[in-house]
Amino acid sequence: MTVTIAKDGSISAETHGVTGSKCLDYIPLLEDLLGAETETSEFTEDYRRTSAQAENTASQQQTLWNS
Repeated sequence: MTVTIAKDGSISAETHGVTGSKCLDYIPLLEDLLGAETETSEFTEDYRRTSAQAENTASQQQTLWNS
């Protein structure tokens, strides 16, 4: 997860490697931790990937590292 605080005080956050709707679970957690309220939200490419696709990608990457 990347959290960015801009000079104007606005905060943005992006999850990485969290597939499907699981990323939505982080919104209330971040709001509580940062004392902030979500104004806008967008889905990343990871949202559209399934867990099986993510596991396959991780497996392929591990295979490359072991080669």
